[in-house]
Amino acid sequence: MAFEDEELTVEEAARRHRWRRIRTSVTLLVLIGVVIGAAWYSWSNVVDDGETTASGPTGEPCAPGVPTAAPAPADVQVNVYNSTDRNGLASTVAREVRARGFVVVDVDNDPLERSITGTAEVRSRPDDQAAAELVATLVPGAVYVPDERTEATIDLVLGDAFQALADPAAPPATPAAGLPPCQAAP
Repeated sequence: MAFEDEELTVEEAARRHRWRRIRTSVTLLVLIGVVIGAAWYSWSNVVDDGETTASGPTGEPCAPGVPTAAPAPADVQVNVYNSTDRNGLASTVAREVRARGFVVVDVDNDPLERSITGTAEVRSRPDDQAAAELVATLVPGAVYVPDERTEATIDLVLGDAFQALADPAAPPATPAAGLPPCQAAP
């Protein structure tokens, strides 16, 4: 009888060992799947897929998307920000922008605290490209910078080279003048 109990114990031990190996293999496969899935998810959220490229083949900022008709200035909400050391610049320019029919929402220093050496940056979400182009016509040499905001406001961020808004008596600039369309690299 002792011999039969010993055989059952050996058989039971072999069966348990086999199931342990199977369970370990399945667990490793599941973990590998989770790691691969996490890597794929991270990669797809970090790497730009090329559809929302904000710069052309030369690396210069550009306007993504298809140009649309420009809205009326009264339909455009503008934040006027100062990125220079000149006190009161945003307030002065905001009054002029308001006088030209735009709705000025916020006047402050640049919340991104970027150093802008050019005349100005015009920031908006890509969906508001036409309104951003209209705002860009206010400042000669303004550069468009699309961002990931959710609200339909346009930021006019004044840079070190800013002198004055474009002359309102001059012929109106074409909205795309400051924002060349993005082109695919050859």
